[in-house]
Parts: sequence; structure tokens; C-alpha cells
Amino acid sequence: MKRVGVIGLGKMGILHAGIVNQLPNSRIQAVCEKEKLVEEIAKKLLPKGIQFYDDHVEMATKEDLDAVFITTPIESHTAIIVDLAKVKPDLSLFVEKPLAASGSLAKTACDAVGNLHAEHMVGFQKRYSPLFMEAKRMIDLKSIGELMFFRAYLYSSDVLREGKSWRFKNGTGGVLLDLAPHLLDLLLWFFGDVQSVSGARRRMYSKSVDDYTHACFEFESGLTGHMDASWSVRGYRLPEIAIEIYGKDGTMTLTDDELKIAYATAEGKMRSFNNQSFNTSVPFLLANPEYTVEDQTFLDSIDKKSHPTPDFSEAAKVNFLIDRIQAATQQ
Repeated sequence: MKRVGVIGLGKMGILHAGIVNQLPNSRIQAVCEKEKLVEEIAKKLLPKGIQFYDDHVEMATKEDLDAVFITTPIESHTAIIVDLAKVKPDLSLFVEKPLAASGSLAKTACDAVGNLHAEHMVGFQKRYSPLFMEAKRMIDLKSIGELMFFRAYLYSSDVLREGKSWRFKNGTGGVLLDLAPHLLDLLLWFFGDVQSVSGARRRMYSKSVDDYTHACFEFESGLTGHMDASWSVRGYRLPEIAIEIYGKDGTMTLTDDELKIAYATAEGKMRSFNNQSFNTSVPFLLANPEYTVEDQTFLDSIDKKSHPTPDFSEAAKVNFLIDRIQAATQQ
């Protein structure tokens, strides 16, 4: 039975706590939450026996934990990782995306776990969606031939007026750091490392951070394409990803709900998959199945020492790419 701690009881902290506590091989033993009101509400809702702390070092020191989920605001991730790696080097760490607030802080996080006698993982759950896994498999098989170019977007309707939460503060990176990492991680996973970057950023509703980013990429393979990311597009109750990939032998269109492959043959052959095309049964369903698969993969890796993906070093590539986009789009 894995004994698990959670640091931060925001939306993602509650989600992971709920999943972990229902999996057959784990339970939440401790929670670290600095907001007293949130702590009091959590004590009424969570199972009895969970220990509460307002200091993550104290929690890691006093509790005999196998793993900790870090689900605090992005700018706090690195300091927490460094602290935990120091006081308990055999503690496995799961961090909600992205790994850190900048490339340099991501490197610090990677250095901190360099001698960790445990596993580490970052929560890019789209890698555990059967549709995105199938798309990755088909790309690796060159099912649409040599790739020529792509276009992609990630939109949501989260910011349609100026806000006051942490994500609107200067230096937090705006949509590029908060929303775009999911898409950037997929592009890196699908296509490899990026050679060059250009683009533009814009503030529409926010005064201190960007609401829109357009980035053009040339990958080391020679593939080119672009992405648009905005949290200020009306009509997207939930964030939506779409990626169109054009190859010499066909076209692949991928969204959260469907994968279509149109082959450039005389018959115009088409293959189509949706989430129901795959076995997505999980031990406990609280949100999309990929969240449960992701958490189970991380927890299973502790005994197997199987190094779950993406680990910190792979996830740090997203931060390095964000830094390059920001440098290439200076305002």
C-alpha cells in the first residue's frame, strides 16, 4: 500500500487526492495546505485519519510517505522539489505541469532529483489518452509517410476579463506557461527537438500577462509548423486541442475526441478512431480516464523502478521551449 501526500488542495490537488485514495494500492496519508479555510473544508470532506500540515518539509519529515503529489501554483514548484529532495531523497515526486516557471528553475529541479533514490514524473496526462497514444504510434510507424508540416491550437474560454489570481501576475508567463504546456509537450513527444522558433504574443484582456501566443517551429527533423494558444477564445467551456499533420502519404487530424487518418490513395482510404474505440476502463473514474492511468503508472513505477514518462528531464524540455518562444517574441 503506497502512502501518499498531497501539497496544495486546489482543483488538481483534489482530483489527484480523489483518484489516489480510490486506487487499490494507495491511500492519502497527509495533506499540506497553507489556506486555513481550505484545510477546514477538506477535513470535513476527506476520510478521517489524514494528517494536515501547513509546511511541506514538516509533512515530509514527520510522515512515512512513499510519494508526494505537488499541485501548487507553478512558481512554487522548484522550491518545494528542492526542499523535499533534501530532507527525503527516497521520496517519489509527482508534479503537475509544467515542471517549473522557467528553464533555469526546471534545471534546478532536475539537479535536485539527480541523486534521488526514487521516481519523478510531471503531469502531462495527454500522453496517457488512448487517442494521443495511437497518434504517436502511427507517427512513429510513418503511416502518412514523410511529414511535411503541421498546424495546431489549444483554446479555452478561461480569461474573458481581467483577473486577480496568481496566473495574472507579472512573470507567471500567462497562457504560454499555464495552458500551452500541454500542447508543447505533445509536439515535442510527436516530433522531437526544436531547431528554431519565431512567433508573436498578445495581451487582450490581461494587463500583465499574455492571453495569446502564436509560435512557428522548425524541428531538427526538418518538419515545420505552427501553433496558436489562447485562453481568451469564446465557446470553449473546456480546453480543446487540435493538431493537423500533413504527410506525403496522407493527413492526420487529432483532437481530444477523435483521430482521423486520410490516406492519399486512389481509393481515398480513411481511418477514424474515437475514445470508444479503445478499452478505457480504469479502477476509478473521477475525470477523464487518462488521469487515473497517469496516477496509476506513477504509483506502480515506485516498486517497479520503471522511470515513468515524462520524468523531470523530459518535462523540462517544455520549459526550455517556452523560454525560447518568449525570447523570440519579445514585446
